[in-house]
Amino acid sequence: MKPYLCNLLQLFSQSRLSGYTNPQEHEQNLYLIAHIAHKIGILEIIIRNKINFLLSQKDSQWLEKIVLQNQSRDSIISAQNLGFWLKVVDFYKIHNAIFKAEFLDTLDFKKYFDKNKDTFHTNHTRIMRHHKAKAILLLLRLIRNRAFHFENLYKIVGNGYPRLNVKITNKHNEAVYIAIHPDKIVEFLNDLLGSFHKDLVHYGE
Repeated sequence: MKPYLCNLLQLFSQSRLSGYTNPQEHEQNLYLIAHIAHKIGILEIIIRNKINFLLSQKDSQWLEKIVLQNQSRDSIISAQNLGFWLKVVDFYKIHNAIFKAEFLDTLDFKKYFDKNKDTFHTNHTRIMRHHKAKAILLLLRLIRNRAFHFENLYKIVGNGYPRLNVKITNKHNEAVYIAIHPDKIVEFLNDLLGSFHKDLVHYGE
């Protein structure tokens, strides 16, 4: 074994490096994470502020009623993780309001992985706006968690699907999986940023 490979095994551990096809992929993964971290952060800030704005229009104290903390509203908002905000979206059923209707209507997940479907499997029911919004939020959380725990974003599972995939269901309990190919992660995040404002695509670069 080459000396530098022995050093990598000592520094990163065999168990971590064994999840990559080669040491170069591990390095590329870290580079990708560095490239997308600020994009994920911007999206997380925008989405939580959008959710708060939407719900505050109906009840200015909605957040204080479910998060009992002796802090300012801004502090409470920033302290909640993305998982909390996704639960809020599910509870209040405001998926359609997070993203623009035009963006959801034109969004084709096949752009990010060619095996993605635009219908549910059983009765070929079309994926609706709220399904798309839910898939987007779940994929964003998945990418965020994998990236910020320095896991392999390039991993492909046994059936040829990217590890970055989520399951969504409709009211008939029909399911479909939506995936993001590793080579399309940046494009996916840029599309989300651009849906809020075109200048956000290159914000912070």
